[in-house]
Amino acid sequence: LPWRTPGTQEEIFEDCKDLVQSAVDGYNVTLFAYGQTGAGKTFTMAGVPGMLGVSPRTISEIFRVIEQGKSRFNYTVMGSMLELYRQDLVDLLAKGNPAAEKAKLQVRVEKSGMVSVEHLTQEHCKNAAELEDLLERGTKARAVAATAMNSESSRSHLVLMVHIISVNKETKDQLRGKILIVDLAGSERLKKSQTTADMQKESIEINKSLTALGDVIEALTKGSKVIPYRNHKLTQLMQDALGGSAKTLMFVNCSPASNNEDETVMSLKYAARAKKITNKR
Repeated sequence: LPWRTPGTQEEIFEDCKDLVQSAVDGYNVTLFAYGQTGAGKTFTMAGVPGMLGVSPRTISEIFRVIEQGKSRFNYTVMGSMLELYRQDLVDLLAKGNPAAEKAKLQVRVEKSGMVSVEHLTQEHCKNAAELEDLLERGTKARAVAATAMNSESSRSHLVLMVHIISVNKETKDQLRGKILIVDLAGSERLKKSQTTADMQKESIEINKSLTALGDVIEALTKGSKVIPYRNHKLTQLMQDALGGSAKTLMFVNCSPASNNEDETVMSLKYAARAKKITNKR
């Protein structure tokens, strides 16, 4: 085959849209983008008008799949949006609601292994337009700061969480699935990002969380008895959607620029580790 570009946004999503059906069928699914600032994570996950990314396409696909199954099932779709900024979880739908803004978010892991976030705003979304509106409101509330690598650099991890509950009309059996769509903060070395002292602290926290995620990936690939989910809030949050019977898709965004070679090699090594994870069937 002649060399060609990696693909359009449509082609990328075509490759991963079956995961939406899995979530409707009761699986926990994670889609996340990893890579240095400016390599295209937010373009992959959110896209731009006319070239929509994974998040808006997933929303459309959820309601397309639900429409097909509604003769046999009753569906409920609940949406939440939060960011992990340094060590703080921030409810992005709580802005303008003083009581919700003050509530401290805590990650709870049930005995069943199910992860929930205490005090997190959940909104019932009856159609794609309502979930798209939720995504837009949450995205606008996100913490963004300029670094030398990207003037619109995201300094937090952004998480769109969609719970899908389906009840069989005949048997009344219930299935609960979840989709986590995560736009991770940029992974770059401090000296490269030329940030101020306060923003250096941000970069240190970002790198800590990405290291914790790498450690979880490493433990899963080796089949370790103990997986270090508790080492960071990011991995606690993703615990029931990484490993086990969960389905995980990781995008690795790399810069083709020669001056970013070190970061690109690091990102590819991260991807090579993640590729070795085998989840339970």
